[in-house]
Amino acid sequence: MERTGDSHDNHKTAPYSAEGFRLTNALSRHLSWLFGEPGGTRINISKMSFADLELPNPVFTKSVLLEIGFQQCRLPGASFQDATVTDSSFEDAALPGANFVRAYLVRTSFRGANLEGADFSKADLQGVDFRGANLRGAKFAGASMMHADFREADLRGVNTSALNFTGAKMAGAIRDVPM
Repeated sequence: MERTGDSHDNHKTAPYSAEGFRLTNALSRHLSWLFGEPGGTRINISKMSFADLELPNPVFTKSVLLEIGFQQCRLPGASFQDATVTDSSFEDAALPGANFVRAYLVRTSFRGANLEGADFSKADLQGVDFRGANLRGAKFAGASMMHADFREADLRGVNTSALNFTGAKMAGAIRDVPM
């Protein structure tokens, strides 16, 4: 596994083995990168599992996460703002109040997750699986939801009248007002 900056930045590349990778250390270095401090590196990881992790308010802003397993994690207040998260799983995770503003979340599963009060404004949610998720009070203003799956999801408190669910699966979704 390797963690690198993209072609749009001038930050160093730092290799990490799967055995030696420590997420809390990586998050600390990522914060340094976000603030432009020396020694900071952007989180860019793939094919790792952090199942059952408990970490309040982690900052994954502008990170790149490919094929990551966050199943049953407890990440209240997490920030994934402007992050790229593809082919990953947050199944049965607790992410109340999480920030996914402008995140690119393609083919990612939030099946059965607690996302109460999460903000998905302007996020790309192509093919995202929200089946059975608690999305009470979540925000989706300007989000692209093509082929997203909201079956059996709890959307109470979500202003669905202003949203475009074209192509989304909605059977059994719980809403305040029928669509």
